[in-house]
Amino acid sequence: MTTKNAEWLSPFERSFVDTDQKITGWDDIAPYFEKLENTSLESEADLKAWLTDWSEVLSAAHEYVSQRYIEMTCHTDDEKKKEAYLVCVRELEPKLSEFDDRLNRKYYDSKFRDGLDRSEYGQLNRMIATSIELFDEKNIPIQVKLQELSQKYQELMGAMTVMFDGEEKTMPQMSIYLREPERDLRRRAFTATAERRLEEKDKLDELFDNMLKHRADFAENLGLENYRDYCFKSKLRDYTPDDCLKFHEAIEKTAVPLARKISDQRLAKMGIDKLCPWDTECDEEGRPPLKPFEKVEELAQGVTDIFMSVDSRLGERFDSIRFSMDLQSRKGKAPGGYQATLEEARIPFIFTNAVGSHSDVNTLLHEGGHAFHTLQSRGLPLIWYRHSAMEFAEVASMTQELMGGDQLEPFYSDPEDRIRARREHLKGVVGLFGWVARVDAFQHWIYTNPGHDKDLRNKEWLKLARRFSAGVDWSGAPAGALDYLWQRQLHIFELPFYYVEYAIAQLGALQIYREYRQDKGKAIDNYLKALSLGGSVPAPQLFETAGIKFDFSANLLGELMEMVEQELAL
Repeated sequence: MTTKNAEWLSPFERSFVDTDQKITGWDDIAPYFEKLENTSLESEADLKAWLTDWSEVLSAAHEYVSQRYIEMTCHTDDEKKKEAYLVCVRELEPKLSEFDDRLNRKYYDSKFRDGLDRSEYGQLNRMIATSIELFDEKNIPIQVKLQELSQKYQELMGAMTVMFDGEEKTMPQMSIYLREPERDLRRRAFTATAERRLEEKDKLDELFDNMLKHRADFAENLGLENYRDYCFKSKLRDYTPDDCLKFHEAIEKTAVPLARKISDQRLAKMGIDKLCPWDTECDEEGRPPLKPFEKVEELAQGVTDIFMSVDSRLGERFDSIRFSMDLQSRKGKAPGGYQATLEEARIPFIFTNAVGSHSDVNTLLHEGGHAFHTLQSRGLPLIWYRHSAMEFAEVASMTQELMGGDQLEPFYSDPEDRIRARREHLKGVVGLFGWVARVDAFQHWIYTNPGHDKDLRNKEWLKLARRFSAGVDWSGAPAGALDYLWQRQLHIFELPFYYVEYAIAQLGALQIYREYRQDKGKAIDNYLKALSLGGSVPAPQLFETAGIKFDFSANLLGELMEMVEQELAL
């Protein structure tokens, strides 16, 4: 790490928690929460200082939990790491929830709160008022159980491997074969993977039904009609379930027809009679898959170089956190990718499952965008403001996929490869809208149809698959492969109703990209300015600061799909 980069990681000194206090569990931080609870607040200045102290304790506690989560997801087959994380879930987090509620009420009841500047503390007031409204101590054990079930999902998915052509492969490693020119190889790989997933379908159905029961009880304890109502309230959404349903219609009207046009073009170029699920990721002209890198060190360096090309500020920040990543796919590693924030250090950690494909480049660009958000807002003193509304958090990441996709020279010296990679990504952007609408509509149905069984659930999934289909023919896939495709989407299990944000954010990212093509400097400056606000203002204001519209209409989506179609020159 260079001196120039190190400034982005300068430590924040403790002022309330003892400097030499190590956090190994609840007993280490309990005295600080008790001190906060017993502190006398005699002025606005006292209240502000008290909030800063509370934020410091929470940061230390959350960093400890994040470290245990990171270790568990990097090694789902390590019993000690799994147990250490579950101790956090069962013992530390419930106590944090109890004290959070008590301190929330202490803050909200303070006679000095009304004197605080609303432009600075208004969003915090909204957050804390909602937390108070949605807290019930009867839900603490339910939340623990839900986190345990989520960990079980991670374990089941992380343990899946396939013996393929004499070698044991992880699920991400199997995805490489779907990009190969040989159609029969793709079919065999897809079939082997689908059959392996179907072996776990009953366990996953049972696990999900268990989650649904606990979530229904959770909502009932709060006097809410269903868990969807809880999710919309808790996420401080500036839109309604009805707005989401209208957004699904806009996607069906504008993005799905373009996705079908892309599929029709693929079908014609490949010269096949039907587009099977193993025909969607290979090169439509029969070229071998893009191989941007062989080692993850090359991936990290290449993405660093891309960010430097987009804007040196981004490149320097990404380079400074290279030590805080686990990028390689391996057995026993949880699926997917994420960026987690170590709250006390205010440093991001990036987790991916790289296998050498171009999608790995996109994933690291994406998670890099989240990391920029963490770094850009790390100077905000209050922990509550260092995370934005998810609708904008995903703008931070998706924007980097679009900007970075214009600068792929570190991975491809051949201009044709760069064009090909760019086109693949833009086609994926179009396809994302239909998939998000399918997943989101599925969850709306799930949580507003209590008591449904797995057959009804799969029937609804198939109905939505037809509605938002891009024209893929599943008739030759293993029986049940499409019916249970939803089980691959971890958000449905672990993060209910955290998915429509991806489509909303893609609308934002495409708008920033449109500006970027016209005025690069202005687009990046507005982007960084919005990131620096963290979560101190609501999502619509973050969009406005970035110079874009918070708008789900068919008109805006149609404009952006036209832009993508023109760039693809279909």
